[in-house]
Amino acid sequence: MTHAEAGQLIDRLARVLRDEIAAIGQGELARIDELYPRKAELLGEIETAFGSGEKYFGGDDAQSRKLHRKLDELRDLIQTDLALLKRMTEATGAVAREIERIRDRQSLRGVYDREGAPAQASVTPSQRFDKSI
Repeated sequence: MTHAEAGQLIDRLARVLRDEIAAIGQGELARIDELYPRKAELLGEIETAFGSGEKYFGGDDAQSRKLHRKLDELRDLIQTDLALLKRMTEATGAVAREIERIRDRQSLRGVYDREGAPAQASVTPSQRFDKSI
């Protein structure tokens, strides 16, 4: 693979990452799912192409410096993407925990025992009415 081809490969992955970051920002979760296979494929190609690194970075010529800059930009995009995906995961976990808390509060837990008989301690206090009127 030539320096130019390696640069094009980096550019393709950067484009996919920018699209994914934009989709996250717009809440387009289906788009994120669509982009994943292409992102994984391009990451595999980059790992194969840059496995040793010596072929592209051995010299101090303009092409090698350009690839260094492109890889630095790619690293920044990957870090941004990762941070956004982590926040999405944390938010999803928080929502799941809140839903579970609400279900627990609104459920019949504690009203019946394991056999289905009413529990001894009532969840709501019994009300007494004065019927003497």
